[in-house]
Amino acid sequence: MRSSQSGTPLKALLSLLLTFVMLFAAAPAVAVPTTAAIEAKRAEARAAQDKRDAMDAELEVQVEEFNAISEALDATREEIRTTRAKLVIAERELSDANRQLSERAANIYKGGNQSLLDVLLGTTSFEDFVARFDLLMRINRSDAETVAQVKDAKAQVESIQLALETREAEQVSLRSETERRAGQIETAIKKQEAFLASLNSEIKTLISEEEARQRALAAERARLAAALAAKSGGRKPVAEGNLPASHPEVVRIALQFLGVPYRWGGTSPSGFDCSGLCQYAYRQIGIQLPRTSRSQYNAGANIAPDRLDLLQPGDLVFFGTNGDPGRIHHVGMYVGNGNYVHAPSTGDVVKVSSLTDRISSRGDYVGASRF
Repeated sequence: MRSSQSGTPLKALLSLLLTFVMLFAAAPAVAVPTTAAIEAKRAEARAAQDKRDAMDAELEVQVEEFNAISEALDATREEIRTTRAKLVIAERELSDANRQLSERAANIYKGGNQSLLDVLLGTTSFEDFVARFDLLMRINRSDAETVAQVKDAKAQVESIQLALETREAEQVSLRSETERRAGQIETAIKKQEAFLASLNSEIKTLISEEEARQRALAAERARLAAALAAKSGGRKPVAEGNLPASHPEVVRIALQFLGVPYRWGGTSPSGFDCSGLCQYAYRQIGIQLPRTSRSQYNAGANIAPDRLDLLQPGDLVFFGTNGDPGRIHHVGMYVGNGNYVHAPSTGDVVKVSSLTDRISSRGDYVGASRF
């Protein structure tokens, strides 16, 4: 029994947290005010961003080229190491061949230590001299050919090494040049980013100034609307302390239909008019509203048009021709941050708009209702 009682508050808390999570997940993009100056500055910022993106692409090309040259340079240097090892072998073979050539004639006879002259002078006859001389010439030619072949091989290796070292120097130069260009682009990107940041800062300042202007104008027009409502016998506002709790959960429902086309007389997700959207959304949380914007204005607890500070998500906001509460023609649902969701008019779709912008530009706001 105790477990059941303690579980109930926990479930309520989890349910409340889930509601807030769903609300924030469905939060609309804030409708940001705009002017010709803001749009011009935004266009300049877009152009600056495009230029910065192009610089990024150019930098990536240079980086890829640097990587390719570095890879080729590593391969060249490996070839140079291999070639140098071959050159060491070739030089050793050439030294061995030269030594063999100089020693061959003195070792014609097994175990002999005679010099070349001794071999020739030690003949006993002319025929022996001719035979020994012919043998020496044949041995010399064979060893000389060996030496020549080794020299050619060594020369080829040296030529390859020289070509590789030339290629290495060229690749080092190319890589340095690529690195230099990449550095220049990086420097240019930093400057472009600073310029873009300054533009974005200017845009924020312009937007902030425009928001302040709209708030001031909206407050003044709301004050005039409140005076007009009082003069024309409009609804009496409910005192701040007597207002009922708001229904922020209904905002999530209404925002599900962003993009749904406006349809005259529409009361379903296939198409809504302004009051049809509000009526449908509230019906989903068990609250039945009247059908028209005028009758919805007269239901619920009224919030004066000059008390924008009292508005809470879920409150319905109303608009009348020239700010006259007797000529109400449009309704939307406040979603917070000075914005409301509504089904505007024929040819449009359900969307979020700025309430302060509408009040300051059209002056037709007549107040709100909470249910």
